Amino acid sequence: MTHKRSVLLPGIIIALLLLIPAAAAAGGGEIYITGTMDDAREYKQLCIRTVDALDPLDVDCTLVTLGSTETGDLGEFEYPLFGNIVREFDPASGTYHGVHVTVIQEKTVDGRTIPCEYRFYIKRTIPSFTVDVPGETGNVLLIKAPENLPEGANFTELFKAATKEGYLFKNDAIIYMNETGFTAYGSISSSDYYENDLAYTLNHNEVGLTGFTTDSSLARNMMDARAYTRPEAGEYLIAAVQYDGAAETMHVLAATPVLILDGNQAVAWDGGDPYYQDQNKDVNVSFSGGVDKVAYALVKKDTRYGLDMEVDTIELAKQPIPTSAADLVSILKTISGEAGPVTYALTVDGVPTEISSGSGFAIAEGYGCSGDADASKVTIPAATLKNLEPGTYDLYAMGMQGEKVVALDQTDVCIAAVAPTPTPTRRPGGGGGGTPTDTYTGSGTLKINSAGTVLKSVKINAEDGIGSLLIPIGTEALDAGGNPLTEISLIPVSNDTAPAFPSGAAFQFAGYVYEGSPGGATFAPAITLTLEIPEEDWNALDPTTQSLTVKWYNTETGEWEDVPTTVNPSTRTVRATISHFSTFALFTEPVTTATPTDTATPATPATPTTPGDETPDEGLPFTTILVIVIAVVIIAAAGYYFMTKK
Repeated sequence: MTHKRSVLLPGIIIALLLLIPAAAAAGGGEIYITGTMDDAREYKQLCIRTVDALDPLDVDCTLVTLGSTETGDLGEFEYPLFGNIVREFDPASGTYHGVHVTVIQEKTVDGRTIPCEYRFYIKRTIPSFTVDVPGETGNVLLIKAPENLPEGANFTELFKAATKEGYLFKNDAIIYMNETGFTAYGSISSSDYYENDLAYTLNHNEVGLTGFTTDSSLARNMMDARAYTRPEAGEYLIAAVQYDGAAETMHVLAATPVLILDGNQAVAWDGGDPYYQDQNKDVNVSFSGGVDKVAYALVKKDTRYGLDMEVDTIELAKQPIPTSAADLVSILKTISGEAGPVTYALTVDGVPTEISSGSGFAIAEGYGCSGDADASKVTIPAATLKNLEPGTYDLYAMGMQGEKVVALDQTDVCIAAVAPTPTPTRRPGGGGGGTPTDTYTGSGTLKINSAGTVLKSVKINAEDGIGSLLIPIGTEALDAGGNPLTEISLIPVSNDTAPAFPSGAAFQFAGYVYEGSPGGATFAPAITLTLEIPEEDWNALDPTTQSLTVKWYNTETGEWEDVPTTVNPSTRTVRATISHFSTFALFTEPVTTATPTDTATPATPATPTTPGDETPDEGLPFTTILVIVIAVVIIAAAGYYFMTKK
């Protein structure tokens, strides 16, 4: 397959942005990548010689968190559990197209400190988010990633393509930028921004970055009042920057990639759930429509993985859009293409993982697999699935249309070794015999061998119709004494008989309590407790401003402790992964948001004279800033493109 991308900019993006770090970089965190240009780049009063970026994995010093702007706009699912994340560049420095580049050669980060969820938008909306760079001020931008750059594009063409659309956020205003100029919305004066003096505009629109939160009410009003300001579907970048004109330096203080989809496509797995390895059956992974390329990763749940990222800096400089990131979309794009500058490996408790030649992603043997196809579906061979350990897996899948991501989804898949022999016995709770899962209400019986291995999947529905347990085939289920477990129950608990809920805590009880019985029973791998929340109750929980989490009650400490929780707003479903029986309850925790503005009056845009009465330069607003920011952050935080092979 040949590379059919029409943009070959060897090193231009790196040249635009890497710089030699300011000795005391803004933001208190560790500089991730630096570079310096022999000659400063100047555009509309903005002069930049140096750019530096804080390490996006240093979440105590730099963090961007996506939130919901409108009902039903945010999709979310979990990453695998990470232990140590090791990122290594080789070589750690060099000169590419006149820019002297230095990166952190090697760094190990505790993956337990990294947010465990991946968020993206499933409808076109102006994102809401929080930026936290303690003690710093700067400018907050949303930028459309550049597309379809011409072959041999030069510096000017690059940032023209990079600035077709963008937004600048203040506490009480948003400036929308496109090819026709600026449009301001909210409490802002036309004298606060000049299209032909970008340094002036940045300096007059700085905000505090300690917990800066966008005004979602203002964004909704803006989209209602001016339909053209609603972003197109595509890949974007949120970045907080700080411009130091005296030092001719642009600091990138925080950044995260943002995916906006035009709809929510669910991934399809046709292998059944559970999938039985002894069937010797190939499985297809697909999306419903409008997809001409699919990539997937299948990763065993309830296992903590080490993530190793190796970056070839020389190859990085040759890429049209350099990439180096641990985010899910970047990994899926790596799976779908030939070996790029970054290779990824998931290891389990130090289990060696070999990365074969030409492969960009590898998983410890028996713990997962990955693949792609230039088609509407990708096939996983039976031989590959047979090598996996039985258990529950996360299936991550991405669908592309040309070079554009149009679908992204995650679902659970249970893989079992041997299919059970069908029996004619009618299962309690309705349904005929011979189905792969026995379903009970309240209490149920496990078909289990002498070693405690579950021989047939069982689902227990609570009598309230909201909670349920799934115990997959192949699970080791033992009672408190270590003996095979034969009977289990899921019992709703009334609020007045539940263990005490703490007063004054950040989390608040949300109204659902369940007891798994018998107490002290253990499960390996962990099983799933699911809550399917009725719409009325879901809305009362206010999921746009409150995050949902499940906790278990520790009788020894008298404390409620966290359980790994996944929330799917589109189905109003909360899933908790539990390894033992106890008392479980649903809680809410507030998501930091700004005080909503009841009304927002659009400012009347003016066409002021540039200071010095200079003739406007040809090009688009904020081009230099956006390109530099995009380039640094793509290297620092995420890859925006995958290289399609036609």
